[in-house]
This record gives sequence, structure tokens and C-alpha cells, in this order.
Amino acid sequence: MKPILKWAGIVAASLAGLLVLAIAYAFIVSQRILDRSYLKRSSAVHELVTADAVARGAHLTVVATCTDCHGRDLTGTQLPVPGSTVYAPNLTIMTKSLSDADIDLAIRQGLRSDGKNLLFMPSHGYASFTDDEVASIIGYLRSLSPQGTASPEPHLGLGVRVALVAGIVRTEAAEFADTLPPLDLGVRYENGRHLAQVVCGQCHGMNLSGEPKRPVRPTPDLLIVAGYDRGAFRTLMRTGRAPEGRQTVSMLRIAGNLSTFTDDETDAIYDYLVARWKALTAKQNAPGDR
Repeated sequence: MKPILKWAGIVAASLAGLLVLAIAYAFIVSQRILDRSYLKRSSAVHELVTADAVARGAHLTVVATCTDCHGRDLTGTQLPVPGSTVYAPNLTIMTKSLSDADIDLAIRQGLRSDGKNLLFMPSHGYASFTDDEVASIIGYLRSLSPQGTASPEPHLGLGVRVALVAGIVRTEAAEFADTLPPLDLGVRYENGRHLAQVVCGQCHGMNLSGEPKRPVRPTPDLLIVAGYDRGAFRTLMRTGRAPEGRQTVSMLRIAGNLSTFTDDETDAIYDYLVARWKALTAKQNAPGDR
């Protein structure tokens, strides 16, 4: 029995040692990923502080679901990251100490002022914001009086670090590398395309073809919109309810944000998505593509 116990102890010690090495590897490699700096694009954005611009910025923070992470009052909330302590920043405080270029960098590139990644900031969804839209957002954020306290720095647990090394949690640099824009259908549909990319792309992918392999709440290709008439689509956007009263969990979650769209904005998205369906269907049925 003693030799068996001896070998069992050796195996257990070896496994424990391998586990320690694996944990150390995850921490070292994940930290290298987090510490990596990226090239910062120059920014010519300057805040817009007119009443119309500030109102537009306020509207954009809602429809682009900034309030989902940063809170309705934008003072920051704790994000549901298992085993970690991660807060979305308090924007009423943070934006007072950042330059216009730094805020633009965070919004459209997902980078801090030192060029490092802002983990969990979905900038690949905001990269198509125009200069004026970003300037309006900055103007709105700067118009807010500081409230609450500054959000603490994130503390990432082992699970997130392993997921980061494995590519399950992705940096914005990785997201940008794989991002494809939605189909360009010309000037007539450009506004709807832009709104769909900024808003719908967060869940349905930047090219709107869906993310069926997402581990949580997989999403379909927005070709499904062809099955909605205009009224049903408006209802979906405002209430999160699909035809015949069916509820969609993801849409119910953000219906409060999307309900602030004007009819013109909602119709522009609908018209683009229907035109996209027609264009892709025609291409699929073209003789040369069979």
C-alpha cells in the first residue's frame, strides 16, 4: 500500500503544480493583453454645446444603450461579470477630466488615453458614429453636474482572465478586426443603415447577420424583419413584443431605450432592413450565384 500512496501523492502534487502553473500563465498572458497599447487615430472632434446638440447627445446615449451599463443617470453601475468587480465609469465625473479627443477615443476606438484597451466597452458598435454625433454626446455629458463618486478600477478574477486568454472575452481590437459593416445600399438608405449599425449591431452583429453562436441570448439575422409590416416593427421597437404578442427577452430589455426613437428614425431602420432583405434575396437567387 505504501508505494501506491506514495505515487498517489506524487500525482496529486504534480497536478497541483500544473494547476498553479496554469493559473500563473492565465494571469501573465491576460495582463499582457490588457497592457498592450494600440495606435490612436487622431480626432478633430470638439464638443457641441448648443441646446439642439445637447438634446441630440442625450437621445443618442439612450438609443445606443449607454445607459444600460452606465446607469440611467450615467453615474456608473457594477457590471455582471462573474468572479470580478467591474464598474462602468461614472461619466458625470470622468468626462470632466478628459479631453474631447480622449472621450472620442473611448467611444469610437475603445481605448484609454494611454492607448490601452477599455475592456467591456463595445466601441466596435459605436465606430460608425459621426464626428457631430460624438461631439453632441460630449456636449451632453459635459452638461451634466457631477454626481456620486468615481467608479473604482476593475478587479478581474481568474475566470475572466482565462476567458480573455481563450478569446471568449475579446478586446475591442479583436472585435474591430472581425467587424464587417452592414450592406451599403446607397444614399437613400444611409440613415437607416447607420442607425441599424449603431443600435441593432450591438446584439445582431455589425453586419446585422446575427450571432447564433453567442453563449447567452443568441440573435438572428435581421432578414427576419421582412416578416414584419411597418406597424408590427414599430410595436417591436417600442414594446419589445413581436407579432401575436410574442415576447423577445432581448428586445424587452432594451425596449425602453428604443421607444425614444422618433417614427422617422424607426421607419428609416425598417426601410433599410427591408431593402437589405430584398438585395440579399435577389443576389442569392441570381443565376450566377446558384
